[in-house]
Amino acid sequence: WNRSNRDIIQDIRLDFRAECPMWMVNKKGREWRPAIPRFIEGVIVDLLTRKPKKPNSGNRKIAKVQCTILGRERVVVARIPGENNTLQQHHRVLIQYNRHRNLPSVKWVIVRGQLDAQY
Repeated sequence: WNRSNRDIIQDIRLDFRAECPMWMVNKKGREWRPAIPRFIEGVIVDLLTRKPKKPNSGNRKIAKVQCTILGRERVVVARIPGENNTLQQHHRVLIQYNRHRNLPSVKWVIVRGQLDAQY
């Protein structure tokens, strides 16, 4: 059973891809499974702030995190949620794929309350 385009669009509407946005089909073309794990552990390389897109204002705290995704060492940009944080360089953090709409090129979020990213 191959999925029609209408089924895929309906699943997108139901927020089917919210947890893991990259999907792949197995050899039979029937099962869909996430291509990346939900949470990935990484190390903070750099901390900086960035301004959001046009109608919004303020400084958003972001971090560059070095992690292994699908067997490759990558440096990704992750947002730090919440108001106060004590994160520094070389801290171990847990990141999750979740795009931030008003920050371009920020597609990951640091999970608070895990590892070194405490409240």
